Amino acid sequence: MLSFNDAFSEEDMKAWLERLENFLKHRIKPEFYLELKIDGLAIELIYEDGILVEGSTRGDGVTGEDVTQNLKTIEAIPLSLKIRNSKFEIPSRFIVRGEVFLTKKEFERINKEQEKKGLRSYANPRNVAAGSVRQLNPAITASRRLDSFAYGLVTDFGQKTHAEEHKLLHKLGFKTDNTHHRLAKSLKEMFKYQRYWE
Repeated sequence: MLSFNDAFSEEDMKAWLERLENFLKHRIKPEFYLELKIDGLAIELIYEDGILVEGSTRGDGVTGEDVTQNLKTIEAIPLSLKIRNSKFEIPSRFIVRGEVFLTKKEFERINKEQEKKGLRSYANPRNVAAGSVRQLNPAITASRRLDSFAYGLVTDFGQKTHAEEHKLLHKLGFKTDNTHHRLAKSLKEMFKYQRYWE
């Protein structure tokens, strides 16, 4: 599970699209599925017959860290899926990718507790989320009230677009941030979305 490459400017995105067209040897009509980046910890979830059997971090990109028991304490991550009467074929084993994060409100609550105990405040929500997922004691993870969004299906459900992946994830019972997602038909639309959120 490798990290995405970053683009930090409009010029970076234009150069990426140009490289893509040069590689394909033809112009393309771009379509982008835009979603906000959640600053948390990437996770992978493996389900067998609708039951969560394994959860891991990205680790070094090749080998992840098994954090199944801790991920099971996060309310937004389904332990089992209600998939009867479904109109689409569900593989007996499938993989979901997502992000575990800590809301700012929860981060503030945790830091207030730290202060009451005379302990140092935590620096940022991302580090608290990452440390919480890696706790040896799942009760500590549960006490941190972590949240999660699913954003990707590694398994083939017949989906053709990333937008379809989000719809499938939602149908399967995963929490997704569909409120802020948008389909853009050009770089211009994409940059407008970016400027709005900035």
